[in-house]
Amino acid sequence: MEEEAAAVAAEKDKDGERSTHSPQADNAKSGDVKVYGPTSATYMLHSQAMLQSRAYESFDMRYHHSWDVSTGGDGVIRVHEPQQGELQLALPKPVDLRIERDVVEKLVNAYFAEVAPMLPIITREEFIASSPPSPVLLYAICLVAAASRDVPQNVYDSLRYAVNSLIKAEDVMSTASTVNIQALLILAMCGDCHSQFVPNALSALWTRLGCAIRMAQDLGFHRAESVKQNIELRRRLWGICVISDRWISLTYGHPYMINVQDCDARLPSSGDPNDRYLDELVRLSVVLGRVMKTIYTPAGLTVATDEQLHALLAEIDAWKAKLPEDLRFHGPDTPRNAGLLFMFYVCVNILFWRVFMRISYACPAHLKFALTVEKWTELVQLSGQMIDWLDAHERLYDVWLLVAYCATSCALVQYHTWARRRDPEAQVKLKKLRDCIRNWEASLSPDHMSARRKTAEIIALLYEATQGQQDPAAQPALNPTGGVRGKPSLTERLIFKKDPSRPGGGVFVAHSKPKEGEVDEHLPEGTIISGDGNEAESSGQGQQRHPQSQVPSQQQSQSQEQMPQDTPTVQYPQSDGSYSNVNPVLNDPSLPGNVQVMNVLDVPQASNTLEQFAIADTAFMEGIPNSMFEWNQWDHFFARFAPQLPQFQQQQRTDVGMQSASSPQAHTPQQPYHYQ
Repeated sequence: MEEEAAAVAAEKDKDGERSTHSPQADNAKSGDVKVYGPTSATYMLHSQAMLQSRAYESFDMRYHHSWDVSTGGDGVIRVHEPQQGELQLALPKPVDLRIERDVVEKLVNAYFAEVAPMLPIITREEFIASSPPSPVLLYAICLVAAASRDVPQNVYDSLRYAVNSLIKAEDVMSTASTVNIQALLILAMCGDCHSQFVPNALSALWTRLGCAIRMAQDLGFHRAESVKQNIELRRRLWGICVISDRWISLTYGHPYMINVQDCDARLPSSGDPNDRYLDELVRLSVVLGRVMKTIYTPAGLTVATDEQLHALLAEIDAWKAKLPEDLRFHGPDTPRNAGLLFMFYVCVNILFWRVFMRISYACPAHLKFALTVEKWTELVQLSGQMIDWLDAHERLYDVWLLVAYCATSCALVQYHTWARRRDPEAQVKLKKLRDCIRNWEASLSPDHMSARRKTAEIIALLYEATQGQQDPAAQPALNPTGGVRGKPSLTERLIFKKDPSRPGGGVFVAHSKPKEGEVDEHLPEGTIISGDGNEAESSGQGQQRHPQSQVPSQQQSQSQEQMPQDTPTVQYPQSDGSYSNVNPVLNDPSLPGNVQVMNVLDVPQASNTLEQFAIADTAFMEGIPNSMFEWNQWDHFFARFAPQLPQFQQQQRTDVGMQSASSPQAHTPQQPYHYQ
């Protein structure tokens, strides 16, 4: 009896830890449950500050979501699998499986004109050279192209059924080949390619992408090439594996698969403009991986340091600063590739900064890193520019699911700006994005593109939330990441006042004295002022106005060691960028003990190996003597490396002394070289 009583008491204690849950959590059906992590669009919606949970209740019911969190606020989004009967109703077998030849030709041409430039998994020349093409690759190309709003639904359904049948019939998931990798990477661009029912579609995309990455590793795409055949193709596909791995993992909130320290494959070096775009996207994707490992692990900011965060921010800024001029953003008329890079850059910034909104979230006590009013205003401007660009290029929303994800992140920024600052311009931007997405929805039947509609619904409900009354005590249902807790909104007592004379164009005014603990002690000075204009009473004490931009030199020197080891700091190559490496560590020849991997079969080849190495590192060969016996010149040549090799120098001096003592007749030219 005592044991039973203890068990009942333990169960009650366990229930007591559960502070909040969705209505669906208690009524969830038995079966497998899928999980979304903190960077998924659904999770970010549930962790959005100043958004009432009733705004997304119907959304959760429609997509079988539930959430159940402890008193600490940590949790996950769960997606409950449908019953078998529901699944059969949701996945009707297409009646007409015939696909006319002229339809296939149009879709192939549309793919290479509109889809391939965004993610060049296969080029038109490679496709023509493969005649006749692999059936699974051909139908994968047609299926992704058919995601466009102009293609009838029956064509899309027929292609989807054909692709899924081929994957099973040809055992694609168990056969590692370049063609199969290309087909799976192409299918990973669009969730609806895999199934009509959303949970099945997203689950299949995730597992098939993982299979493609494992195939690429099986074929050695991640290593420096040892053969001459298809070098550029292998490099390009591995770069796309890194991109897809990072960004698809982000959309699911799952850990990514590829550790760049396990790679020494080069980036594409053919000089094609698409390669330059792809190179920059790979570099940004590596930075994104750093953001995910530093901020969005289960431990989250609990184990992060200010030094890590400052170094990571500097890396994000460095990527933008080193972007080639033809890939920079110049407004709504910016070409497709430059606009996409800008979109991804804005998304990385949003993911980095959103957890540091110290008015809305409480960060771990050991962190001083904070978001200033000025920086948030910059994020609002960047996300607004991205919305304007997408509105001018709205057809990009049709195919690539990453575009929809980035659009959702921008919608969250605009909503928070409206809710916190009551900025009417943010509401206008949100409406523009909602209308842009509605144009896409209006061209489709209600049961078409269910997975893509999910992100469209998030954008729509965020705009609808701006039309109603706001709950002043609204608190996010979930924490944005580990170690960060939601706080009450303080809407009634904290008003944003525009002031062009201040950084960021305004300041928060507290009309009543905040209670103890309501204002973060590390809130940047000048963020909040009291009603009489006194800044010291309401804002953080002793903080720099721009804490994110000032880092002590000692912190900078230590940050490299404290960063997550699987994603080291990006080092940028020579100005031509031709021989940069997927693994950032291998791009820096100045690091002690570093090995520069060089493929002598690179195209175009140099006249000899030394000249090829000189291209990869021109500074190393500078000043080399013309003859082996020019001793003084050799001493001068090796003296450049003396500061890096003090122990080696000492050993050389010791060896010289020992040899001189044992062999007094030795001639001077035959003694070991001195490194002085």
